[in-house]
Amino acid sequence: MRTTFFIALKVLFCLICVSAKSQVCTKWGPYIRSVFSNKVDADLMMADVMIPQEGNTVFTYTCAVQFSIGKSGGYCGLQNTNGDTGMQHPLNNIFSIWDFPNKMQIHATYKDPLTFVSGFGGEGTGLHSHCDFGWVPGRWYTNVVRRWYTGGDKTMVGYFIYDHTQQRWHHYVTFEVPEADAKLHGNIASFLENFADEKKRIRTSYYKSYWQLSIDNKWMKADTLLADAGEGVWDAKAYANDGVQLIACGPVPIKKGKVFFMMNNKENTPAIIKPAEIYDVGAYYDKAEKIIYANWSLKNNAAPQLSYTAALYNNPACTGNAIAVTQGTDPDIRTAILQTNKLDTEKRTYYLLLTVKDIFNHSSAPKTFALEDLKP
Repeated sequence: MRTTFFIALKVLFCLICVSAKSQVCTKWGPYIRSVFSNKVDADLMMADVMIPQEGNTVFTYTCAVQFSIGKSGGYCGLQNTNGDTGMQHPLNNIFSIWDFPNKMQIHATYKDPLTFVSGFGGEGTGLHSHCDFGWVPGRWYTNVVRRWYTGGDKTMVGYFIYDHTQQRWHHYVTFEVPEADAKLHGNIASFLENFADEKKRIRTSYYKSYWQLSIDNKWMKADTLLADAGEGVWDAKAYANDGVQLIACGPVPIKKGKVFFMMNNKENTPAIIKPAEIYDVGAYYDKAEKIIYANWSLKNNAAPQLSYTAALYNNPACTGNAIAVTQGTDPDIRTAILQTNKLDTEKRTYYLLLTVKDIFNHSSAPKTFALEDLKP
């Protein structure tokens, strides 16, 4: 009886070992390619991703937006490198751009205090960034790539994330790429990658809400999503009316053909958009230098700033010709300098008017500040 028991136990152990060894992933992919009926140059690309707790597997990169920018391209999304490895970069994001043909260096002109920037190789070369911001399984995150051009031989490309649970925006990094007026173009791609998991554990992610904002300020949504992968274990399932669930790795090798998903999103613009909102504005006047220093803050549940305009007037309605004006394009500028002639602040009050345009090209409601001499 004991001999039969141990034989059965040994067989069970062998089956477990075989099963563990037979875990496989796809040779490439799986990936999603969005298909837009109108192929135009874009200022902005965006897509949502969510990684469920049961599919949150170590060494997984959930790329939300793989994009083309000018003569090169890049990608962004969420990554899990922690698990049982004790690595320092647990639940982080990634934003990277490959080098351009002219071989000039890509620069980071802004990075969040927790964001790291460095070069990368092994898959071409380029500039890489990541931030260990601690995304949470089960939450939806909108990943936004926004480009802007202000002249010269460089184009700016910024990376933003919207946390649907906290209803907050965050700007993580801006790269300066070495091409004049480089535009986003082509389709948005996404993928689910096992980049170092030798155990080939099952992983899954959800993708939805593929949008582009054209350079002539028109919203375009994906008509179709195409899922595909190389030989191995993977699956793709429709999610809601504009998304797909990707599943990768597992015990039974299979190969399936391309899978097309027709999108049925009735919205004409992304649902998350709330125009930029100025929380407060302040200013003070340096009489010796004849300079006004303006500063402001924005609500982070509204769309992030792209550009700003600050103007000084001599009336509370802020009408007529401005005494001084300054403006700029930069998501992270919160202070500005206005050069003026001498102001008679002892006898009259001046009014600073601030307006902000967000990354979706919406203008905020203006906000004013009364500039006057303060008496003790």
